[in-house]
Amino acid sequence: MPDSLPVSHCLPQHPRIKGVNRLLAIALGLSVAFLPIAAEAEGITLKVFGGSSLDVLAPREQPEVQARIREEVVAGFLKAHPEVSAVEWDAQGPQSGSLQRMMTAKLSSQEMDLVACSAFWVNGAYVRRGLLRPITEEEAKPFAGNVDQASFGAFTINGKLYGVPISSLSTSTIFYNVDLFKKLGIATPPTYEDLKAAVPKLKQAGVIPLLHQGANAVMWPMWFFETISQSSGDPVGLTQSQLDGKEPFDDAASVEAFRLIKQWVDDGILSKDSLSVDMEGMRAAFASGKSAMYYGGTWEVPSLKENVKGFTWSVFPFPKMPGTKGDPKHGGGADNGMCLSASVPEEKVKPALDFIAYLTKPEVAKIYLSADQPIATSIKGVDGVDEAYAKDLRATTFPNTIKFLDWIWPSEVTTAVASGIAGVVGGTATPEDAAKSVQAAFKTLVDDGNWPPKN
Repeated sequence: MPDSLPVSHCLPQHPRIKGVNRLLAIALGLSVAFLPIAAEAEGITLKVFGGSSLDVLAPREQPEVQARIREEVVAGFLKAHPEVSAVEWDAQGPQSGSLQRMMTAKLSSQEMDLVACSAFWVNGAYVRRGLLRPITEEEAKPFAGNVDQASFGAFTINGKLYGVPISSLSTSTIFYNVDLFKKLGIATPPTYEDLKAAVPKLKQAGVIPLLHQGANAVMWPMWFFETISQSSGDPVGLTQSQLDGKEPFDDAASVEAFRLIKQWVDDGILSKDSLSVDMEGMRAAFASGKSAMYYGGTWEVPSLKENVKGFTWSVFPFPKMPGTKGDPKHGGGADNGMCLSASVPEEKVKPALDFIAYLTKPEVAKIYLSADQPIATSIKGVDGVDEAYAKDLRATTFPNTIKFLDWIWPSEVTTAVASGIAGVVGGTATPEDAAKSVQAAFKTLVDDGNWPPKN
């Protein structure tokens, strides 16, 4: 993937390109088509940096499709903003190496005006390491009306906006066998009490009520996101207080969150067999009719469409549990966004914000979002797919979606939460034990001088 757009792509919009540079290039035998725009154009060059090859427009598409979409979008922006002569987009490498690539660029004083990045890295590392510049309320006015307000939450930290979501949205939900529920007379969408009452019917039919990919440890914390929302009423606020040392990770709400997960097992809904089941096993059991439900994210939809042939499937939100004070909230949010680099020169701030605003225009966003056939998007006016499950999610689940807590937690806390849930589900740990293990992991992080992170 080229790091900059070809000069020839921008010639019609930029008559000021210097002919002498072109002649010199030809004389030297260089290919004019692949010279960086900045080499031949006057005016401002905006540099977009991405920590990985996924930090591009339409990241799920093939590289050649990504390049075509990027060129179309950038050409439109340059035409609308003649004061900007080029947009150079440098995004490469594996997602796991995003932070290292960002830090290397910072230490080497590489020019970065805009940072294209996932909400995961913004929340988990980039802001804490001083890599991003917050966007003020005044600066956000030109594009605030184009973006779904709830989507901003994925890029808001301590009340400050660090990025603008420009992507499809994800959320968490329970997938279920519609035909089986109808056959057994199970209400939909079911309450928690409905699910508990349905367990004998499902077992009599020889069907596992709900199976989770428990062998895939990183997926267990999703359950905690759901239950801590209900036990605390403010999961993000509580998490921030815990990370600031104002509340412990073994507080009453956290213990209760582990207990609520245990209740799913004690009531026979969540199968203990989940501990030995991986992602493919979970999907196969549901597709074959061996399990009635499973819990996961909207990224499961392509697999369901491809593999479930014998029955109709649909979705319902993780239900309100008895006696909890908080409303159901589901992990998810905008996957990707555009941020201002902490090192952006003052004279480039406005052009950079203009580029962000351009990306949020519905007619522009459709260019890079429609190809993904999203269920929902962060841009108003860019609708998701017109299918029943998608309509249900947009009506019931997306409005109650909050950022994944492991976007905020240090990895040591995420690992401890996953281990604690596995212990609770398997009966080898009490909810109190699980919460204490998370607090111990965090304390070690602090005692070793690894928290809070240093810029």
